[in-house]
Amino acid sequence: MRLRNTWRTLAIKITVAIGIFAAANLLTYETSGYFLREHEYYAVVAGFTEHQHVRSVFVGDSHVAQLDNEILADDAYNVAFGGDGLREIYAKLRYLLSRPNEIDTLFLTADAHMFGTGRLQSSNGAFADMYLLRTGSPFGLEHGRLATVFNLVPLFNDDFVQYLKLDIAKGWKRSPRGGDDEDTDAGWSSRPQEERERIARETGIGDHRGIGAHSEPFQWYVRIVDLARAHGVHVIAVRYPSTAAYLESETPADDMVIDRALAAVGVADILDYRHVFADASYFKDPDHLSKKGIAALMQLLENQTRRKLRAAGSDDQPAGTASAAASRSSDRRGLRD
Repeated sequence: MRLRNTWRTLAIKITVAIGIFAAANLLTYETSGYFLREHEYYAVVAGFTEHQHVRSVFVGDSHVAQLDNEILADDAYNVAFGGDGLREIYAKLRYLLSRPNEIDTLFLTADAHMFGTGRLQSSNGAFADMYLLRTGSPFGLEHGRLATVFNLVPLFNDDFVQYLKLDIAKGWKRSPRGGDDEDTDAGWSSRPQEERERIARETGIGDHRGIGAHSEPFQWYVRIVDLARAHGVHVIAVRYPSTAAYLESETPADDMVIDRALAAVGVADILDYRHVFADASYFKDPDHLSKKGIAALMQLLENQTRRKLRAAGSDDQPAGTASAAASRSSDRRGLRD
């Protein structure tokens, strides 16, 4: 009888512990900003299924995510998300191509910072695990499938633990759609030039650290291109506009390393927009465009790819103004057509 009571007590304790653990996980999932971000991450990818005839797909981090899907044509879709690295891009593209689709063109970021130290570990790594698991990916699950499944449990999630160690009050450096609210469009350009340049240089130095020092980003780039080509998808590499001071820390040697890597994998179409805008009004911070800048960039993309990428009426400014400014800067920099 005593042994039976002992087992019953143990069973009750285990049941209570499981209930507390489950409740703690549910509470964490429902209240943490990390899992709110996870929900937004999945929602962006899920939105792809709501567009039946997508031909053009944009991928990348916040530099690309600023091209909001609300301004894109019905046959274009953007799954970029702030903080994504090349591993996360591979995971999402693999998932999209595993579903019924009509994708024929991939606009793949080639920004230099994507090959630096700061993109080796993404804050979105655990989010992308879901797509690697669903598609049975042979890459990206370094600790095995079982460990990856456990990592999906909130209180077992390594990325969530790291998130808790950060200063939550500061929030994420980049938001899902590019980081700042609309008020900063005017705020950035109204700052003194010396202040803008100082902030831009500091940001650029941090973002461009370690370019070419790690093999992993280049390996993921090859996998992305190979995956796209295996599905008959044409790859267009894009370098997005940034301020001149931000780009100062990106050296010719960095460019050479990345250019060689792209050439080795056979990426011949490279749209280099890094220096197309000199006017501060085209930016809302050192490396993200304002609405004015986005409109001008989209027009450049349409002109050079000869395809309609914007939804009707999405241009917020007279097209001629944006086009003329971008064209003058492109001519000065020798932008490829």
